[in-house]
Amino acid sequence: MRTKAVAAFAVLAVYLVSSGGFISYERQKLLDIVQQMEQIHAELESVAKSKTAVVHAIVTLEDLLDLGNIYPQYDDIRFDIDSIETGLAELKALSPESAQIYAPFERSVAALKAGRSRDRLVKLRDGEQDLLLILDEIHSLRDQRNLLLLQQYRELNGKLTLYSLSLFLLGLGIFGAVVTVYFTRLSGDIEKLEARSTAVVSGYRGPPLVITRQDELGGLMHAVNQMQAELFERERQQELSRQQLFHREKMAAVGALAAAVAHEVNNPINAISGIAQSTLEAIQSERLPDSETLRERALMTIGQAERIGGIMRQLADLSAPRSADPELLNINDLAQATCNLIRYDQRFRGIDLAIELDRDIPAVRAISDHLTQVLMNLLINASDAMEGVADRKPTVRVSTQKIDGEIALSISDNGQGMDTAILSRAFDQSFTTKPAGKGRGIGLHLCKTLVEAAGGSIELQSKQGSGTVVRIRMRPSTNERKEALRT
Repeated sequence: MRTKAVAAFAVLAVYLVSSGGFISYERQKLLDIVQQMEQIHAELESVAKSKTAVVHAIVTLEDLLDLGNIYPQYDDIRFDIDSIETGLAELKALSPESAQIYAPFERSVAALKAGRSRDRLVKLRDGEQDLLLILDEIHSLRDQRNLLLLQQYRELNGKLTLYSLSLFLLGLGIFGAVVTVYFTRLSGDIEKLEARSTAVVSGYRGPPLVITRQDELGGLMHAVNQMQAELFERERQQELSRQQLFHREKMAAVGALAAAVAHEVNNPINAISGIAQSTLEAIQSERLPDSETLRERALMTIGQAERIGGIMRQLADLSAPRSADPELLNINDLAQATCNLIRYDQRFRGIDLAIELDRDIPAVRAISDHLTQVLMNLLINASDAMEGVADRKPTVRVSTQKIDGEIALSISDNGQGMDTAILSRAFDQSFTTKPAGKGRGIGLHLCKTLVEAAGGSIELQSKQGSGTVVRIRMRPSTNERKEALRT
């Protein structure tokens, strides 16, 4: 911007100097005309003075000649002749080229001075009369020249005034237009930059700003684009790390369930093995069972195999990576599948896991993997809260319902509960009341982070000795396809 300001100042200075030079050149023409007019005025004054002296000299000579004085005294006309010569000397000084037109008169004066006679006096009078005619003609020519110069002066002065005003208005218009365009564009770019900066802080990660400037503001735009790109890359790395953490958590959950799942799978495997062993013994003893017995054994084998397949599908569904993009979810199906799998965890042996789902709730838009991890973490927290409870049947209740236009997923237990001090810090990062080795890793803080990232909220109600209720609230999807998403 500093360079542009200097360039604009230089252009303005060049324009002012050029305009001033042109105006000065035109003004010099005016000064030349004025000087010429002043010279003409001086000539006219000298002509007028000389004419007065000539007229007086002519009248004096006429009087002398009328007296019949053959030898007039030179002193009688000396004063007039001196006045005429003084005026002619001034005219010669003002206009040297006119000196020769006064030569006849000067010769008659010189002749009279050399020798005075009536004839020479008459020639002097005649020379004065000729001189008077010449002075009249000079006076007339100078008047005409003066009028012409005056007309030129007025025309040139009018043009000069018009030029000055035009150059001023032109310069003012160009300068005003340039300044208006520059600051309008600058203001627009600043507003655009301000809006984009706010948008980047609010999470905008779209196309970068188009940089159309090569000044400090353009550099600031580039910095905002670079900041946006770096934030996007950092968030991408964080999301990748988070997904990896979630996957490790899921695999940790799978590992924790491995023993229980192995036990669950071992039962149908033993049943299938027993059926096969019984059939083999019958074949070896040649006591083949009847067709109805074979049919029952086949159906029992198929049923146990389907049981194993269902357990494996649930386990594979939990451990498989999910999409990192929000999608329409039936929160009832997600809660049911998670609860079905968590039942295999040995910590839930002896715990009554009740599921109460509202089948009329609409779909929500969220990331399935995130909600699964949150629900598993909250269920395991609930099972851990049952330790040491002996005066009542341990119960964990999972329910869904619609409250005030929002979808509510609640996980409640009748465990130990929390006092006020612990409840106030429950969502703090890295805060836990569990002993070492029993933490789940993501904690309530990340549960809260994931739920709020999906546009929802999480509430915690607890009383020491009476259990805890965790309620997740989420807005339903704008595209509520209830019938298609019902169980």
